[in-house]
Amino acid sequence: MALRTINYTLTDNKIKAVKAKAKPYPLADAGGLYVDVLTSGSKVWRYSYRIDGKRTKVTIGSYPAIGIKAARDAHEGFIATLATGINPARQKQIDKIERLAKVTQEQTFKSFTGLWIKEKLTLLTARSQKQTTAWLNNDVFPAIGALPLGTVHASDILKLLEGMRNTPTKANNIRAIIERIYQYGAQKLLVTYNPAVAMQGLIDQPPATHYQPLQPNEIRNFLQAVRTCGAHQGTRIAVELLMVTVVRKDNVAKARWEHIDMEAKTWTIPGRTIGANGYMKAPRPHTVYLSTQALALLEKARYLSGESPWVFPSVQKLSEPMVEQAINHLFARLRAAGDIPQGIKPHGLRSTASTLMNEHHIAPDVVEVILAHKEKNATRGSYNRVQYVNDVAVALQWYAEKLDKLVAGADVIQFKAA
Repeated sequence: MALRTINYTLTDNKIKAVKAKAKPYPLADAGGLYVDVLTSGSKVWRYSYRIDGKRTKVTIGSYPAIGIKAARDAHEGFIATLATGINPARQKQIDKIERLAKVTQEQTFKSFTGLWIKEKLTLLTARSQKQTTAWLNNDVFPAIGALPLGTVHASDILKLLEGMRNTPTKANNIRAIIERIYQYGAQKLLVTYNPAVAMQGLIDQPPATHYQPLQPNEIRNFLQAVRTCGAHQGTRIAVELLMVTVVRKDNVAKARWEHIDMEAKTWTIPGRTIGANGYMKAPRPHTVYLSTQALALLEKARYLSGESPWVFPSVQKLSEPMVEQAINHLFARLRAAGDIPQGIKPHGLRSTASTLMNEHHIAPDVVEVILAHKEKNATRGSYNRVQYVNDVAVALQWYAEKLDKLVAGADVIQFKAA
């Protein structure tokens, strides 16, 4: 055994004999090595040294878990590190990161993603969770799931995404998911390289498509077709409510009676929550001011729904809500029969309302509040929702009456060409 080059002085008996005091105090060994005696009675080995003209220290570990010999070995190692101009405290951090990185090499992308799903994915809505896990299971894991987390390269992501050029939206969403997984890996100090970052912009996103609105002279035929088709009565009422309230399809399909106040003439859709179904896409709630026509539709729905908590329960099971596909199927059925324009989809009813209201010179901010579009300036958005309460209610009542007039054959005008 090599002889010590430093004359250390502490013994186990000396260390054990010292008692805690009102303040922590050092029990010197030699060469800057000491035992820090804490007020709790705990004893910790530390090394005090000077670097770049400043006094600093590095912790070695607790006594007696770290014995005298181990502490002195670590101390001499730190002295050797300091002699090369490297800060021992920084080197200790680097060593820790490297140890974690070595463990990472044995952890697969799939196994780490399991942790990410557990700790991060639960913050998303139920629909987003379902879609993300489906993409991971069906597309990502078969390609890179078995690779060690720290060895996945941008070339692996390139190969994965190149096979998705015919589905650019999906490809870009998957790339973003992988990027977030590696960001979390970096936060856990497991990786320093994010292979998905370099692939940003690899596949061009097609321009957003605007949903085709109904022309004013098409609204009469549309509503008559909805009212007389062979779909379940609840689905027909849901489509009409979708049109007069200007909300999203999921909001109507999973509307709850507890959120509707018939006396106050309001429907308050909660903001996005964990596992939410039928709630808003944004965190804040959205209030729909119910027109006379909307209230009449809800009265019909109340009769059909019975004791169900859902405004539009499933035909098979009153304890479950209608599925969005029921509305999609009604539209598909009418398109196939030639009863409605081929390009019309459920979301197009929101475009119809927006176009009609703007043609009528309803204030753009009021229309944006009705559509529950996200305001970039949160303070301004909150102000608008409060300021335009009465204007929103008036606009929705005007819109419902406009639809009635168009069905009756009055006020038929064409939208201006875009």
